[in-house]
Amino acid sequence: MNGVDYNPATLIENEELYQLKSFSNSEYILDFLRHELDTVNQDQISKADLKKLSFICTVQANLYFFQIINSSFFISKKWFSIEELTLETEKPIITINPFADAIYDKNSDILYFKKLPAAQKIFKGMDQLYKEATEGETQTFLDNDFLDVNVAFVAKNVTVPNRKRIALVNETLNNLSNDEKLAIYDYTNEYAQVTFQDGKFKIESDDDLKFVLWGIEQRFYTTNIGGEKRVANSIISI
Repeated sequence: MNGVDYNPATLIENEELYQLKSFSNSEYILDFLRHELDTVNQDQISKADLKKLSFICTVQANLYFFQIINSSFFISKKWFSIEELTLETEKPIITINPFADAIYDKNSDILYFKKLPAAQKIFKGMDQLYKEATEGETQTFLDNDFLDVNVAFVAKNVTVPNRKRIALVNETLNNLSNDEKLAIYDYTNEYAQVTFQDGKFKIESDDDLKFVLWGIEQRFYTTNIGGEKRVANSIISI
């Protein structure tokens, strides 16, 4: 399997996977993945407990395939068995997806997954890889001296996508020198459809904020051929 290193700014195609390397060193790994699997030491689940399942895992060689389980995966209706030509009424089943929600390769110590919300239901805490800024953190960002925010636009007006961008750019800004910050502001002003006056971006709407955040993430670019100005919807570092 080939994966793309997980980054909230990277959007993968349907046939691609995110990956987290050195997963056994993370705080998200499940205890039974740290050791050799010995079924003798595992309890046999009872039928009564099957409906309490939160996920299932199947092991093939050194690959662990995970699927989350919720009520929609349980089918307890009457069904006709083509194999035995009988009507079944007391044999509920659990449906299996065509592709696993997460795959752990123990040999390479890499976790693969398509969607973080699904993977974090199995590996608790992984949602911190793509957290959104709290209302306090959002307001702190709006209070930055390079922003001129309309008094009517407050933290509660900021949408979830922009809160997630704020959580990302806070770290970016902290790592920039004053000269680099000025260069970022000039670069953003060149592309963003936001008024820039006296060293401040005028923020009156969530869209204004989005353009400034895109600028800090350096998502704007101009095509070499044609000179068309664009914004990158997804970023992969090379």
